[in-house]
Amino acid sequence: MADPAAVRALTFDCYGTLIDWETGIRAYLRRVLERKGARQVDPERFYQHWYYQCELPTIAGPFLPYDQVLRTSLQRALRDFGLTVEPDDGVDFGEDMKAWSPFPDTHAVLTRLSRRYPLCIISNTTREIIAASIRLMDVPFTQVVTAQDVGAYKPDPRPFEEALRRLGLPASQVLHVFQSQVVDLPRARPMGFQTAWINRQREQLAPGRPEPDWTFPDLAPVAELLGV
Repeated sequence: MADPAAVRALTFDCYGTLIDWETGIRAYLRRVLERKGARQVDPERFYQHWYYQCELPTIAGPFLPYDQVLRTSLQRALRDFGLTVEPDDGVDFGEDMKAWSPFPDTHAVLTRLSRRYPLCIISNTTREIIAASIRLMDVPFTQVVTAQDVGAYKPDPRPFEEALRRLGLPASQVLHVFQSQVVDLPRARPMGFQTAWINRQREQLAPGRPEPDWTFPDLAPVAELLGV
């Protein structure tokens, strides 16, 4: 049973939760399509296809470094839309991610939380990419776990297990704060984490997904929940 009083640390998904993934990714993919002269391609449809049909299957396969995941999945999406693919398509994807902006509430809320709790990021990226994002957030994270560290991408349990190992806590004493009902919720909830879904996009919970303990429109209610 969820119990805010039992929380001793917080773990966070980063992109979509703390960093504005939706704005960043759409802008990047739109520029890719513009370079290809692909005016006939709907950018939103391309984004959805890239994420669900290309990126997610790639991270579910044999482990690849995230820069390679980005490049491979983007080139696959371009081919699926009948667009010309060059060897360097997607090479700058990870570099672009480093500049994506934090949400307006990220710095203030996490700074408040950090005064009482250890904060840990669990991210499907690399140390280099996440370090750039942390500099933009300007928040003192106690631990940072990336897919690069454990050789596996969420929803694989290994990133979550590594976070618990570093924090020295059972899952029941950790609140996992996330945006993705695809790679975070289906793993964190069954592992026993307390869970807060930051549903900035006002999504409907997909059939078969476990219910999060709390659902919030942004980060501010997390601090209120914990009395910070």
